[in-house]
Amino acid sequence: MKSGTLNLSREALGRVRRLANLFQNFGVQSKLISLVLGASLVSLLLTGLLSFGVARNLLAEEGYERLTAIRNAQAVAIKETVEQLSDHVMTLSETRMTIDATKRFSEGFNQLQGLNANQEKALKTYYETIFIPKLKQKTEGEPAAATYYPENPKERYLKYFYLAEGPAAISTPGNEKDSGSWGQTFKEYHQRFARLAKLFDYEDIMIADIKSGNIVYSVTKQDDLGTNLLSGPYAESQAAKVFRAVKQSKDPFFLTFSDFEQYKPSYGLTTMFVGTTIFDGDDLVGALIFQINTGRLDRLMTANRQWKEVGMGESGETYLVGEDSIFRTSPRPFLENPEKYLKLAERQGVSAEKINLIKKTGTPVLVQPVKTEAARNALAGKTGKASYTDYSGVPVVASYQPIRFGPFDWGLVAKIRRDELFSGIRRLARNLLLLAAVLIPALTFLTLWLSRQFVRPIRRLLDATEKISNGDYSIHIPVAADDEFGDLATAFNTMSDTLAEREQALKEQAEENDRLLRSILPSSAAARMKQGAAAIAETHPSVSVVYAEIEGWNDIAQKLTVEESITQLGELTSALDDCAAQFDVDKLQDVGSTYLAVSGLSRPRIDHEKRAVDCALAMLQLMLRFNATYKVHLTLDIGVHAGPLTTGVLSGERLSFDIWGQTINIARGVHESPKRNVIQVTAPIVEALAGLYRFEPLPAVPVKGHGEVAIWEVMGPMLEQVASR
Repeated sequence: MKSGTLNLSREALGRVRRLANLFQNFGVQSKLISLVLGASLVSLLLTGLLSFGVARNLLAEEGYERLTAIRNAQAVAIKETVEQLSDHVMTLSETRMTIDATKRFSEGFNQLQGLNANQEKALKTYYETIFIPKLKQKTEGEPAAATYYPENPKERYLKYFYLAEGPAAISTPGNEKDSGSWGQTFKEYHQRFARLAKLFDYEDIMIADIKSGNIVYSVTKQDDLGTNLLSGPYAESQAAKVFRAVKQSKDPFFLTFSDFEQYKPSYGLTTMFVGTTIFDGDDLVGALIFQINTGRLDRLMTANRQWKEVGMGESGETYLVGEDSIFRTSPRPFLENPEKYLKLAERQGVSAEKINLIKKTGTPVLVQPVKTEAARNALAGKTGKASYTDYSGVPVVASYQPIRFGPFDWGLVAKIRRDELFSGIRRLARNLLLLAAVLIPALTFLTLWLSRQFVRPIRRLLDATEKISNGDYSIHIPVAADDEFGDLATAFNTMSDTLAEREQALKEQAEENDRLLRSILPSSAAARMKQGAAAIAETHPSVSVVYAEIEGWNDIAQKLTVEESITQLGELTSALDDCAAQFDVDKLQDVGSTYLAVSGLSRPRIDHEKRAVDCALAMLQLMLRFNATYKVHLTLDIGVHAGPLTTGVLSGERLSFDIWGQTINIARGVHESPKRNVIQVTAPIVEALAGLYRFEPLPAVPVKGHGEVAIWEVMGPMLEQVASR
């Protein structure tokens, strides 16, 4: 395994090296295109990825916050609905109207008479042909008429006159054929109770006699009118459970809620009940029961089906889940398209029995389980957010919390399809790709154009350099811009002119040197020297002499031991030698505190004046560092002069090289100055370097054997810094 990994590493390293070598072989333009385009693409990629990541997180967080805000708003709405419902029930139970109506309906119910044979027959026909067939369509099982046919004659009386014969509607003022006490009470109170039920959207308002358990009044007059909640066919209904709780409480402020059920008197309508006591003074006389259908909560949870208007988009919804993990409100997909919803539920594995029941009851409430992550966590008392595949098999994100509904601990879930929540992210990604598709070609063309503009001056310079190397010094590069390339073109043109002048000067000087040699030496002597004569003398027509004197060394040497003096002087001299070598200046001698060097001696240099001055400047900088290192105060006086010199090789017991000429005398004579750390030059230096350095004229100085010599001081920032130190 290690060997294989090592081979892969070597192979990868080899590829990198090959790419590096290939890149090195590129031209300047190709390298520039590769670098600029590569840097641009990497920057674009990194910026796009960073922007996409930040935006994705922000959009996701915003989506979760929006879901949570909707969930919180629904929780507040449910709490307010429960409180409002409780207030209505309690308030209505305490009114004089309700108390009197309860007593009178109970008394009237007890005074009801039985039916005659024809009426009995008509009532049975109603159950067999109307009630039972309709009940079969809406509920499970096979209900029989005998099960629901009332045993109590008083109950049969009410159902005959108000169900079998009269229309069962909230607005019905009563049956004119019922002229008994109960009918008169119904006519007196029904409109007021019916108006309350319609105004606050209650399915029914019922009053039950607390002693007998009979429902003595119902706004909607369903099959539970007159039934006994303790022993009748609906004794196991949620309404009966509410009644028993009220009967056992004996508390004027008692309030109880039931869970939802498919209430058979309402033909399987999914409803819940809220009940409270009715007291006449200290006497418990009845139970007030409100029937609420699931449509009320559905309208609340769906914002009356205005999902988009409240920020739920195309797929967002909120719903309630009961403690049994079954819907307590209808899901949005069912309300929008029941047929499509049922087909999807069938594909998701919902049993045919449950699907048929949903079709019968017209709602998934109390039928379809919801065992999603959000529902489980909410029923477990947790609040948070989650991402999962919901009951419809679609990936969603959800925000959930537990919620108290009366005595029940339910779960509240707000969810939305994941693709809709992140639709902004997809749009962002698409826009970034479109932007990249536009920018990459644009960057490519821009890079090509810029690289050509950048390389064009370099190509001109290369062509011009090649011509100069072939001896054509007349070439000039046009200055096209005021930038570094423009400066380079200007410098190149100056160099070209200078080289032309130097070339001409060299030719003239060579001719003059040849003439002088022939005028000084006989032809035979010159020929012998060329053939290797013992004594050879050579004249250098144009060199620059640097004569430097170290001021203050004697005072310092007196304070040092011999070893220390030799060491420091040797280090200083060695450093001066390095300066000379740096500018290709030949050191001739150093005696004590003096130092002599010549530029253009061993090899003729057309710029020997500049090299000499640059060497002198470097010596001054060196002296600063030496002073800082050894905490001394040495200074330099430097004279620079350009002119001819003579050198010779003398034979004897040993060969010796000597140099002489007025140029050395002038350089030695002009170096002295009342200032310290100063460079003084003569006219040849100034003429050669005019424009490259700043020169300040000084009074002429006398030079032995030469007379008065005009001198100048080399000026500049560096020299001012040296002088200040």
